[in-house]
Amino acid sequence: MYGHGAIVSGPLESLIDLLMPSNVEEFDQNYVFSFLLSARFFIRSYELLGTLLESIPDAEPLERIVPLLGVWTKMFPYDFRDERMMNHVKHIVVRCADTKLANVVPQLLCALLARLTELENHEEELKSYQSSVDNKTDTVTWPTAAQLAQLLCRIERKLAKHVGPEEFVQCSPNLLKDPNREDFTPKPSTSGSATGTVLDGKKTCNLESYLEWSARLRLLVANEILKCQNIQERNKQFELWSGAAQYCLLVGNYNSATAILESFDLPPVARLQITWSKLSSTTSQQLDCMQRHAEGCGNLWSKQTEQQHGLGGEAAAAAVAAAGEKRRAVQQQSVTAGPGSSSSSTSSSKPTTSGSTGSIVTRSGSNEWVVLPVFVDIIKLALKAREDCCVR
Repeated sequence: MYGHGAIVSGPLESLIDLLMPSNVEEFDQNYVFSFLLSARFFIRSYELLGTLLESIPDAEPLERIVPLLGVWTKMFPYDFRDERMMNHVKHIVVRCADTKLANVVPQLLCALLARLTELENHEEELKSYQSSVDNKTDTVTWPTAAQLAQLLCRIERKLAKHVGPEEFVQCSPNLLKDPNREDFTPKPSTSGSATGTVLDGKKTCNLESYLEWSARLRLLVANEILKCQNIQERNKQFELWSGAAQYCLLVGNYNSATAILESFDLPPVARLQITWSKLSSTTSQQLDCMQRHAEGCGNLWSKQTEQQHGLGGEAAAAAVAAAGEKRRAVQQQSVTAGPGSSSSSTSSSKPTTSGSTGSIVTRSGSNEWVVLPVFVDIIKLALKAREDCCVR
């Protein structure tokens, strides 16, 4: 079945056949990405690759499967951490050894090996950070707001770079319901049952590490404010983090900016009535402006969706105006009657949106009709935002 010129559903066997068209020029990378992401609800990755190999007779060259392997290793390299996947890859290498593809496949494998090695180094680095920061009580000397924002951007870029698209549909539903819980510890799942509907178990924990970083940043900002001994010191901390959040918004680092703003809304910080009333006019204006972004036009998904569909500016302007009125009312309450925690903005909207959509997809038998879920478009937006972040 087609919709807007693209395949949206069909029998599983037919969709698998479309991965390797008889004419290499008809190879559709967008379809391959969508299917490889969605198919995890219906068939395991190593089973899919094995099915594709079995469909090609031994006497026939593997020219049709090599382009698919190239996209697969580039977009979903973590699938190849599975030994069963690598066994199929070894079989492909052997069959291509004496053909004109003998030089192409090794290049794909070298790029894949480099990506997996980079991931292993990243995981080891995260472990070393975890062991080195446990029970640390040293006082931190903070740089300027601009320098702090640049540091946050580098951390965000480093963590976001390693999040694979499949992690959005493989993550635990419990993580999506409460990504900020205090007992959060990222662990790769060992089986598909841990995620409820996805057959392939997680092979990485990059998405969890990314969410954990956001939670740690919120706690860090709140702790730095609360441990100040007097109002003047707290005002300086508010000014520092408010300036850093504003700079993050300007360069497109929505996650860090929103995490900082959410830390201001945590109950222990929000109840500091005297401190809120003593904030400088510059800091108050910064917070008002940023909250309008966090609650309205600055929301990552709203902004990307409007750009993609070419929506007019009137709807965005109305959202900004409504968000501004809401935030001004909250700030007025914080000065006069004691601030309450405002509605939390959506710094973690990427996994929540994609995961919640994926969770309603049910598994089907091999002869049933398979639908390519709409979360594919959402994850494409997430990857586009990740690329933009890495460029910055």
